[in-house]
Amino acid sequence: SLMRLTRRYIWITLISLILILIIWGMSQYWEQLLHLFKILIIGIVIAYVFTPVCDFLEKKLLRSVAIGLIILAVGGLMTAFILLFIPRMIKEFTTLVERLPLIMQRIRSTLRVIQIHMETIGIPKGIQDSIIDHSDAFQREAVDIAVNFLERMASTVYKLPSLFIVLVLGFYFLKDREYFGEVLSKLIPIRSRRKVLPVAAEVNHILHCFIRGEVFIASAVGILASAGYLLVGLPYALILGLLAGILEFIPYFGPWLGAIPAVIVACITDTRTLIWTLAVILSIQQLEGVFLTPRILSGVVNLHPVYVILSLWAGGLFFGIVGMFLAVPVVLILRLIFKHIYLSLVAIK
Repeated sequence: SLMRLTRRYIWITLISLILILIIWGMSQYWEQLLHLFKILIIGIVIAYVFTPVCDFLEKKLLRSVAIGLIILAVGGLMTAFILLFIPRMIKEFTTLVERLPLIMQRIRSTLRVIQIHMETIGIPKGIQDSIIDHSDAFQREAVDIAVNFLERMASTVYKLPSLFIVLVLGFYFLKDREYFGEVLSKLIPIRSRRKVLPVAAEVNHILHCFIRGEVFIASAVGILASAGYLLVGLPYALILGLLAGILEFIPYFGPWLGAIPAVIVACITDTRTLIWTLAVILSIQQLEGVFLTPRILSGVVNLHPVYVILSLWAGGLFFGIVGMFLAVPVVLILRLIFKHIYLSLVAIK
């Protein structure tokens, strides 16, 4: 009995020391671990996105051949994007950064005109000064964001090894997806597998549908926006189209957030460009709202708008823009888990 108690204390001490070392290591190398975690998550997302394509090709080809064709297609698209679009996007962004002070000056001139109208209708001076102060702060933040983004675009070459690792991980997850599924299932205690595995399967279905749907919708919106802006002659069309596609990942607010920069640029160009830009934005939003989102995500994102707005607010408050991207799938998964917990408790009673 004494020997068993001593052995138990030794194990507790060893486990405690290991946990302390893990926590210390995480605190010391937090940025590296976060970078590794991002690479892992992006690799998983790549596997989720290309799983339907791989399943379709596997009906007629071996898995290795199917994945090889996917790699060739992705490599060709990435090469074309880098050679054809990246130089133009950098040129557009450089021009935008150079002209940003002039753009902000025009915006301030417009605000002064608005201020004069506010004085005529009797709006208090304090509110007028607050609007001007906020426009100054917006100008400084816009310049900083633009410069930082340009520096990141220019330093893309140094991130190519990480991109290569992400693609390799993604295609390994795709190739051996059944193996990784078995590994995860074996981590679940045998007694709990009968309850946990159905929940895990539903979570997997939600992630499959949500990730594929959002990637498809964002890509479609980004391509249509870029093409539409180019057709109407809007300056910085590729940058604004790319921004519209990225912000499309944010439900409800994303389409409007992506439209604001395009409208601002169109306003300082000319009236004709503004009218055609608004026509492009409204057409794309109608297409996205009426056809794309209902057909692709209607069976997955069946949350009330109030819950979506609250989840976006909480995600942005605690985790910034990344939190807004992840807010809806996290809420969907938590709702599923809580539903199964509730049903199991009711069944016990």
